[in-house]
Amino acid sequence: MLKYTHMMESINDILCLELLSRSHSIAASPDGNQLAVVVQNYRRHQARRISERFLPTGLNKGFEGSEIWLVTVKNEESRNLTPNWGTSYRPAWSPDGEKLAFYSDKHGKAQLWVWERGENEPRLASEGTIRPFSQSGPPPLWTPDGTRIVVKLQPETEVIEETLPDREAVSVKVFASCAPKETPISKENPEGESELWWPSWGHWFRSDVGVITVATGEVQTLAQGFHPFGLRLSPDGTTVGVVNFRGFEKLENAQGVNEFYLFPLDGTPPKLIADSLKFHGLLFSWSPDGRYIAYTTEGYPLSTEASKPELFLISTVDGSQVNLTQNTDVELANSSHPPLWSSDSQHLFCLAQGHLWRIKVASRVIEKLTDGFDRRAVRLVRQAEADTVWSPDNTESVSVQTLRGTEHGLHRINLKTRKITRLVEETRVYNRKGNMDVAPQTGDIFYSVEDISHPSEMWIADADFQNPRQLTRLNSGIEKAPLGTSQSITWQTPVGKQLRGALLFPADYVEGQSYPLITQVYGGSFLSHRGNDFGTDGTGHNFLLTKQGYVVFLPDTPMETNAPIQELTECVLSGIDAVVDMGIADAKRLGVMGHSYGGYCVNTLITQTSRFAAAVSSASVSNLISVYGYLTEGGDSPWITWAERSQGKMGGSLWEFRERYIENSPIFFLDKVETPLLLIVGALDDYAVPQAGEMFSGLRRLGKKAVLARYEDEGHTPQQGRYPNVVDYWQRVLTWFGEHLSESRGVIPQ
Repeated sequence: MLKYTHMMESINDILCLELLSRSHSIAASPDGNQLAVVVQNYRRHQARRISERFLPTGLNKGFEGSEIWLVTVKNEESRNLTPNWGTSYRPAWSPDGEKLAFYSDKHGKAQLWVWERGENEPRLASEGTIRPFSQSGPPPLWTPDGTRIVVKLQPETEVIEETLPDREAVSVKVFASCAPKETPISKENPEGESELWWPSWGHWFRSDVGVITVATGEVQTLAQGFHPFGLRLSPDGTTVGVVNFRGFEKLENAQGVNEFYLFPLDGTPPKLIADSLKFHGLLFSWSPDGRYIAYTTEGYPLSTEASKPELFLISTVDGSQVNLTQNTDVELANSSHPPLWSSDSQHLFCLAQGHLWRIKVASRVIEKLTDGFDRRAVRLVRQAEADTVWSPDNTESVSVQTLRGTEHGLHRINLKTRKITRLVEETRVYNRKGNMDVAPQTGDIFYSVEDISHPSEMWIADADFQNPRQLTRLNSGIEKAPLGTSQSITWQTPVGKQLRGALLFPADYVEGQSYPLITQVYGGSFLSHRGNDFGTDGTGHNFLLTKQGYVVFLPDTPMETNAPIQELTECVLSGIDAVVDMGIADAKRLGVMGHSYGGYCVNTLITQTSRFAAAVSSASVSNLISVYGYLTEGGDSPWITWAERSQGKMGGSLWEFRERYIENSPIFFLDKVETPLLLIVGALDDYAVPQAGEMFSGLRRLGKKAVLARYEDEGHTPQQGRYPNVVDYWQRVLTWFGEHLSESRGVIPQ
């Protein structure tokens, strides 16, 4: 009993940590005197889901339990601005820095709130209901004079309520398909032009675009019934640019197609300036003179027919478009970083392929500013949400975040001489969640730092990165209790491929002693980059494993062929061999676990080898054939693209490569499984439930040891769900490994 109590304490210790929000965690006031920090705690995850994506209040589930803390930069004092409010997130300072706007569901629905300096409590800014869609959606957009805020609102005509079916009415849904060469004809499309495919869940995109007057709470609706992804205000604050989602090119090609509107804040009708834009709709930027919009065409990752990523300009005057990369072979797209402007609107800066590029707009000349630089440029230093790069010395240079192996740093690039100067570089991890901001009035840089034993905390440094100091201490007690160490290793696969991985050790690790090893897998990823991360990303929680005495292995598993099972097995097993040969891992006590595609990887590995003594697979695929044909309640077939051209890596349709689909579906090889398997799934995860059922049913029919745990009110990631479910999840995982990997079976390792 004491051992299980110790395990429970370890789970609570980790899950009760205050962690920076998974996205958009900070906002620095313009004068640099105040920092708003968004933190989350798993104990505050209590809400039952209304769907896979959303909380009952309408907020994205990824923000659940977020609270906003205010930090006074001078003395590092902090206070919780929204204690026990529910979920509060997306802070944004007014241009004068006197007010902080944010979203919160304190009153049971997403609404806009405002805190003013000198006041103790925030106030509700409007009764209107905010309609957020994703964690990457826009913040409250302040007008330059600080009097109004542009937001996305729940449509006025939309009423969400549960209705009982009419007993006398027919309750049937009909889905129809036309032959590939036929052109659909409909009342809305009488000319028979090619129609876009619209996903059944697209209604979640629908919202009104509105502007709220801060002093009165008055709501002015600018447009109704749109499906806006990105929103950005023009530099002069008179117009909001809106990317409106129109659908996907077709079912087999999940390339989003958007149109661009200009919404004048004076209430005049919106103006459509561009149509059929192929990008994901979130990342674009206004030129400082307001004449152009810049965006890149790298779109949704599952797009199967996307051409070379291009850099485009749209004229805000007449909607004409210019392709700045049309006659080059340079790809300048970045799915997480928009193109940024110089302050004079003459140049654009793009981060792509690990380099920083500058494009002269007038002549279309493209320069690689980091040519020959032996580090990857991963982020431009800028004020959060700004359309322009930030320069510490009046446009003579820019600063970039860099990465080389496990070394994170910041470097300054002189735009005239191309000289690159190192400002700071160390093995601690910088801005893993994109948490960086610049106070425009002081030039102070705010950034997050974490390492193997310390979760992310906010720091501040001046423009030259001198005198850095820590601003937050979200979990002061953890600083006194190191949680472990890490080590990077390399090995060679049987086909000669050089790979890298990371090993995470318990705090009391003794060199020369062999330990039970748990391998985390996710095909196609480079998990070695996480070797110095704190390890509480919501799916890994690797310290819950190392605290129980396991060594955790994070191998790189590049996937380059249409034989994913064979390729994955070679990568993982050769890496495990290397760890065993080093004397670190006990070859008789090997475990493996993975989530989502990583769960599929677990399912495949245990059909290829009997070396694992235990396995845990969550939210996984087991049968490429049945998932290929999966039809959602709304009539969508979203997994065709995944299987043919994306992560499934089959290279074509089921009828083209029938045997390939079979050979890479674990369900057909369950008779070879000898590893006890714990399957975990959330009941709201529509595709994964039948996949887990197939895997479990097959193993049970064959008399293999398997357990299926289904969390009835969770979606794709039960380990990020309600606190009781997360605790139960980890109790099951640790007990499962404890039963099968301990020297004495049935005893939980200390």
